[in-house]
Amino acid sequence: MPIKKRYKTLRLVLGDQLDIQHSWFAQADASALIVIAEVSSEATYVKHHIQKLCAFFAAMQAFAAELKASGHHVLHLTLDDTAQFDDFPALLVHLCQKYGVERLCYQRADEYRLQQQLSGLKLPQGIAVAESDTE
Repeated sequence: MPIKKRYKTLRLVLGDQLDIQHSWFAQADASALIVIAEVSSEATYVKHHIQKLCAFFAAMQAFAAELKASGHHVLHLTLDDTAQFDDFPALLVHLCQKYGVERLCYQRADEYRLQQQLSGLKLPQGIAVAESDTE
């Protein structure tokens, strides 16, 4: 599916949340943009073996392709695409403004540090934030 200029909902999927059985993916929703993003701060906050990072990024790319093939609107961003953003909050603010979304949804992060970033998001007025279970 080609990316539209506007979406009602932006859904963030983290690299450790690639579960095709999640209810978000049961049916394609043309008003929702699914975002799968490689962000430098997530790759460098602790030392990771390069093969681990490559495996995560390859899995994210494959999952994005699978969702697209199922009719979902998916924006997969590589490290190069997100290089200008310091962290997920900065990226999410930008994407919410760019696509004129009314609502940002994310699945609860397993990692405390990242969950704190997501639960403390400061989005522009009028954009609702909703946290979902990872199921």
